[in-house]
Amino acid sequence: MNITIFIAHMALGGAQRVCVNLANEFVAQGHQVTILVLDLDRDHDVHTHLLDKRCRIVSLGVSRIRYAAIPMIKYIRKEKPSFLMIFGNEMAIILNKLRKLHLIHVKMIVRVLNNLNISLSKEDHISPIVENYLKKAQHNLSDMEHLIAQCKGMEKMLIEGGFSSPDKITAIYNPVSEHIINAVNRSKKDKQENPVEQIVFIGRIDPQKNLTHLVKAFSKVHEKRPNTILRLIGDGNSRNSIEKCTEELGLADCVRIEGINPHIEEVYNEADVVALSSEYEGMPNCLIEAIGVGIPVVSYDCPLGPSEIIEDGVNGYLVPYNDIDALAQKLLLALERNWNPQEIKKTCDKFLVKNIANKYLQVFEKVERE
Repeated sequence: MNITIFIAHMALGGAQRVCVNLANEFVAQGHQVTILVLDLDRDHDVHTHLLDKRCRIVSLGVSRIRYAAIPMIKYIRKEKPSFLMIFGNEMAIILNKLRKLHLIHVKMIVRVLNNLNISLSKEDHISPIVENYLKKAQHNLSDMEHLIAQCKGMEKMLIEGGFSSPDKITAIYNPVSEHIINAVNRSKKDKQENPVEQIVFIGRIDPQKNLTHLVKAFSKVHEKRPNTILRLIGDGNSRNSIEKCTEELGLADCVRIEGINPHIEEVYNEADVVALSSEYEGMPNCLIEAIGVGIPVVSYDCPLGPSEIIEDGVNGYLVPYNDIDALAQKLLLALERNWNPQEIKKTCDKFLVKNIANKYLQVFEKVERE
């Protein structure tokens, strides 16, 4: 099967990890894979080097999605892909407009990102006028041949919101990378005793992640376990406000904002707990990867995703939404408990990349037949 995937870029991010994991598994199973990106940036596209050499990557040569219409028209007319697998909503909306104008003819499968019910301005800092247009335009998703929801909660939301009919949507979880699992397992053998306990967050440092709550909860943990540190792995537009929060709480020496780390297996190797305090999610990769390597997780029960990953008391703890005191309490419990890593890992079987890739292939075959 020839599989063509569009994703805006290959920089650090959860969608990019999913794309790479799937693409590598597809080629391992004998399929041909082409990945379309807006542009290539060798300094920031940290996921490009993780792609199997058999994957073809094509740059459209533009900086933003709104400039991609003409290059996409040229590519589709020349290559004639039987379908496009699209990561994200904006490109799908643009291509649907082009289909209605009869400028292109291609079937589209869209992996929907995040929660469509949340204000777009929180994530993208766009004007209210543009936000209102995009919210209306998102109903173009109902024209797609198929939608991929990242979890069952998202599938239900999309059906109830009129974005899809039940027969044109499939909930498929994000895959965990066996590369990460194997790398962490190897390095775990060499890990020496370390008296410092590490609570780790991995992701964008932006308003969606609600990191002031995690920092405030950590301050309560640190009072009782002073050898504990909080590591924030990532970067984003909330970095300054988080740094200010840590200084105000007197935590500047034990909360480390470390920026982007392409060697994420090294981070997991040192982590004692992986934590999340998000306002909303799609399907958080950091929780899936953490349980895949046997690390307990603690997360707010936010919409959507964590409740379908965390088995309370088995692989971590699910915390009432926006309850900082409860978050601190569960972090303490997670640090104090003697976890069985093998029991945690068993809860990750449904996220293994081979199982997930096969579900995608079933959707691709269905769309090609119709």
